[in-house]
Amino acid sequence: MLSEDKLLFAKIEDKARSCADNSMITSSDFLDMRQRSEVSSLRLPFSDVKRIFYGGFEGAERSVAVFLPEYIKADNESSLRKYFIENPDDDPIRIIDVSKDRFSPKLSHRDYLGALMALGIKREMTGDIIVSESGCRIAALEKTARFIVENLDKAGRGSLAARIVPLGDADADSAPQGKPDSFTVSSLRLDSIVKNGFGISRSAACEAINAGMVFVNDIECTKADKRIAENDKIVMRHKGRMIVNDCSSFSKKGRVIVNILRFQ
Repeated sequence: MLSEDKLLFAKIEDKARSCADNSMITSSDFLDMRQRSEVSSLRLPFSDVKRIFYGGFEGAERSVAVFLPEYIKADNESSLRKYFIENPDDDPIRIIDVSKDRFSPKLSHRDYLGALMALGIKREMTGDIIVSESGCRIAALEKTARFIVENLDKAGRGSLAARIVPLGDADADSAPQGKPDSFTVSSLRLDSIVKNGFGISRSAACEAINAGMVFVNDIECTKADKRIAENDKIVMRHKGRMIVNDCSSFSKKGRVIVNILRFQ
């Protein structure tokens, strides 16, 4: 086990213990996909504590581990989001709407992330950054969000203005739009889906899987021959994610037709 994983597990256990001892909601810093996969397999000795991963945005790749006492009636991310919409003061995440002025050039995810780093904000303090033509939406820890709003005024050569928006108001505007696509494979092996879905070679797909860069339903998967099914979510770090919508039809040559939604 890596030393940073030992530290992460210690922090996670501390948050879970605090929830159990004080009957209050606690949460971790933001976790990347690999950390989430590791934390999801960690068995906690607190039977009265629920653990739900939550990223602020629907389908977020970066998320916090939220620990809930028994009296909070939420058992999955969807019901937890509803609870936080109704009880915003309990939400550990704030959604920041960032708009650029009309004279600013087009800005990328890297531009916005670089601007946050220039403010001295560590990556674990922020979650997904959803970029649009007019600016972006940033998920940030509640304790960091106000600082971002007060200090984030430029990125690259662009001038910015930031404000916190309610979770419910942010949902519709921030939902990433998937691009439909389809391809055929000889079998529903993970390496075949990754190769065709992300437009890379078979060897590159296998290397990425072996290196722990591919996640199936938020769990790291290092088995190239894992069988993929409908509704599976596949994430490849630095490439994006896809959701398998349908894989029940066959081409005239007997190959499986895979229909997906691809998200960058």
